[in-house]
Amino acid sequence: MSRGPERAGGMALLRFATALSASSDLAELEHRLVTGLGRLMHAPMYTVYILDPLTGRPGHVAPVNISETFLARYERLPQGRETDPLHAHALVSGGAAYNMALMSMEEWLESPLYTSVSVLHDVRHVVEVPVVRGETLIGTINLGTSDPDRGYTASEVRLAEALGRLVGVAVEGIRAREDLEQELERARAALELTGSAVVVSDPVSLEVRLSEAARRLLAQLQGGEERLYGLMAPPRDSHGGFSRSVDVEFLGGGRGRLHAYSSRLPREGDALVTVLELDRDRPGGLAGPLVSLTPREREVAALVVDGLADREIAERLYLSRHTVSQYVKQIYRKLGVDSRVALTRLLLGRRESQLGL
Repeated sequence: MSRGPERAGGMALLRFATALSASSDLAELEHRLVTGLGRLMHAPMYTVYILDPLTGRPGHVAPVNISETFLARYERLPQGRETDPLHAHALVSGGAAYNMALMSMEEWLESPLYTSVSVLHDVRHVVEVPVVRGETLIGTINLGTSDPDRGYTASEVRLAEALGRLVGVAVEGIRAREDLEQELERARAALELTGSAVVVSDPVSLEVRLSEAARRLLAQLQGGEERLYGLMAPPRDSHGGFSRSVDVEFLGGGRGRLHAYSSRLPREGDALVTVLELDRDRPGGLAGPLVSLTPREREVAALVVDGLADREIAERLYLSRHTVSQYVKQIYRKLGVDSRVALTRLLLGRRESQLGL
């Protein structure tokens, strides 16, 4: 006879789970929880606590039909929450605690918790449900009624326990997204400081996010942003970093090659960070010694030969001055020169010999 109600409760919990899992932050989760919990199960009074992950104290408290005085007295119990036998039992067992499963009604009415706190609303039946994230307690859901004849059945306690696990999963997802967003912000800020052209995409965002350098770089190209999505599409069986390149045309004429170096952040969410580099084709391009250089190093070397200073090269390639300086040092080392003059002589001499001058 109990299967019908349990099946109905399970379907209601599933629908409730769908609503909670769509919450974008803790405030929205709490709103959906407090507005929908009363329709899920019998709970004329209830309070949802979500603990602050740093202090362990209630960071978010959402009471329904519970006064502020009640909440304040509960938080100021003489020996803290250890005075609450339901809380202690929920911590030890990891499951829901029902006061009438732990003591008689007479014992409850004489307990310090009732006489100092619950008496304010004459709460007779109480269920405390732990909300956990992994093995860590991150909150509780406290259900109550003042009707002495309306207790909680075993199936209702199990449903409440399932609700606690569900809320724990929802909170974990929200905090994981918040952690990911903070990590993305730190990565973007760090890469912005280097002057790199950076693009970030993640599954929860409908648009990619471009650094200012990336916007300037793509603005030079015909269909620049449209080319971006193909470059950021991971190849088959990619597990982390990958790179792609594509031929492009400049709006002012000329052709080049756009390189994208992508890497996934080592956390949940599969956020992708892509660094862009742009090589411009040069007629009669420099060869010979430049074979040992990377495409970016060849581009920097060619601009050095054109007489540009590090600052000017940085502006042209949307890099930081420090990054250009490091490229120049690498070029010197690979080509065995120690100055811009020596580099220019080496490369111009090679070009002239190729032209038969």
